[in-house]
Amino acid sequence: MIQKVLTRFLNKLKLHNKFLIMYVFCVIIPLIITDAVVLRAVYKKEYDSRVYEMDKIAQQYSSYMSGVFSYNSNLAQAICDNQDFNHFLDRTYRSNYDYFVNYLDFINNSFFRTIAGMRSDKITIYVDNPTVGDGFYFKPMSSAEDKEWYRRFSQYDVDECLLIYYDETVNLRIEKPQKIIYIRKMRIFDSKYDKLVKIEIDASDMRNQLVNISSEYPMYICNGNYVVFTRIGEAVKTFNAENMRSQHTMYTHRPLSVLGNTLDIYLYSDELLITTVLRNNIVIILSLVLVTVILPVIIMKIIEQSLAKRIQILGEAFSGNKMDKFLPITDVEGNDEITSLMENYNNIVSINNELINTLYKDKLREQESDIARKNAELLALQSQINPHFLFNALESIRMHSILKGEDETAEMVEKLAVMERQNVEWSNDLVTVKKETESIEAYLYLQSYRFGDRLSFDIDVEEDCESYLIPKLTLVTFVENACVHGIESKPTAGWIFVRVYKKGEDLVMEIEDTGGGMTDKEVSALIRSIEHVSIDKIKNMKHVGILNACLRMKMHTDNMVKFSIESEVGVGMCVMIRVPLSKLKQSET
Repeated sequence: MIQKVLTRFLNKLKLHNKFLIMYVFCVIIPLIITDAVVLRAVYKKEYDSRVYEMDKIAQQYSSYMSGVFSYNSNLAQAICDNQDFNHFLDRTYRSNYDYFVNYLDFINNSFFRTIAGMRSDKITIYVDNPTVGDGFYFKPMSSAEDKEWYRRFSQYDVDECLLIYYDETVNLRIEKPQKIIYIRKMRIFDSKYDKLVKIEIDASDMRNQLVNISSEYPMYICNGNYVVFTRIGEAVKTFNAENMRSQHTMYTHRPLSVLGNTLDIYLYSDELLITTVLRNNIVIILSLVLVTVILPVIIMKIIEQSLAKRIQILGEAFSGNKMDKFLPITDVEGNDEITSLMENYNNIVSINNELINTLYKDKLREQESDIARKNAELLALQSQINPHFLFNALESIRMHSILKGEDETAEMVEKLAVMERQNVEWSNDLVTVKKETESIEAYLYLQSYRFGDRLSFDIDVEEDCESYLIPKLTLVTFVENACVHGIESKPTAGWIFVRVYKKGEDLVMEIEDTGGGMTDKEVSALIRSIEHVSIDKIKNMKHVGILNACLRMKMHTDNMVKFSIESEVGVGMCVMIRVPLSKLKQSET
């Protein structure tokens, strides 16, 4: 429908308008779409590259911070496991002087001073031993009880933790100092005092190390909404991740789990990649636009003029004059298809118009003759099949009359009349499925008088299949074949089943019997005969019932019918006929 509307619309347009439409839809629009796809791909590639680069930097931040926290955790573990530390802190000192002497001896002869001086982090050990003095490295537990870090640690009730916060107690005009503190309890079962290892990580040094990793992208390292570090040139204490996702062009996020804390590392960038590319190449892009838009228009205009002028000459020549006389084209230019068309036109003009009309009439008569011949051949097929059924039916009546007398002859003749009424009415070769099954039922009733209890049958036709038109006696032919070659050849009782139903977009007709069956070789030969059946072959054959029905079904459905046969010797045979519903008409009555 849409194609027809567009065709009618285009047929009303001039040639130059058609060229313009072709240029817009075949050049401009595909060019725009292609450029958009390419730009999108370039942008996506650059975007992914930037995000990957930011993710690598975030990984470096994460690795550095993880290394710092891991180092301090291992350092605290080493202190906790050292027996000299625990003995020094568990001793009872007689005086401050006694503690000071032992303190100097311990510091000078242990590894503690070495590890404490390796980094700028401050290590302090708190113990509730009242004889331990308040020094640089060792302090009484009571001195920590009023500290913010101690209150926070006590609330968590854990053996170790990492505290990150701003020290609000410092009264400075500048930003509050950052506190990153690692705390661990020294769990020694035979110790009589509680001890804590506190490592205060140098936040300034950590910040400097993080900044040195990369200075290209702004960075946030957060603990929840609390900003631990940032590299944006200003002091920021709180952070909203949702705002960052909505406000920035590109970002990456990498979480880092440390001692129950989750640190989130964010990097972002607001650089407009495509805008930068376009701005840097504006001259080239404008030149490409001019070349792809203006130059093709000029060239197509020249081509249009070359075609339109000669097509107009050819159209005027084909229009002829009032006397319907065609004149040759005197001025033929060029060497393309239109030129060839003009030359061919001149050759046609040289042929006498009367000869053309004569040939046309002869061709018409030939076609009419072919149609008549086909109709005659079809009638020959129809007339060929009528006696076939008549003689079989009469033979059944004859045999039954001999065996039973004439009491039931009237009923048999009634069934015969049903069949013959359809046989003799050949004004139309088509009959509804319902009428065809009525003929089948009449035929099988006649055959039941002949076979007695040896023949049983069942006819099952879906109601919505009854109105479809099929060639007359198509199914009856297969039913007759089932009786004669199936039931008759088998001494025991047998069944004949006739089924008609829809399956998908097809009408399916099945004729099945429980008779003698056929061998695989016989089935293959019959299938080949059905596939290659023709009128000429049927004329030269004696037994044509099945092939006649198959050929008429093929002719009726434009050779779209499909036949399949399944058979087993001594078991029976099933013939399936599938016809597309689109190839069948339905009766209106």
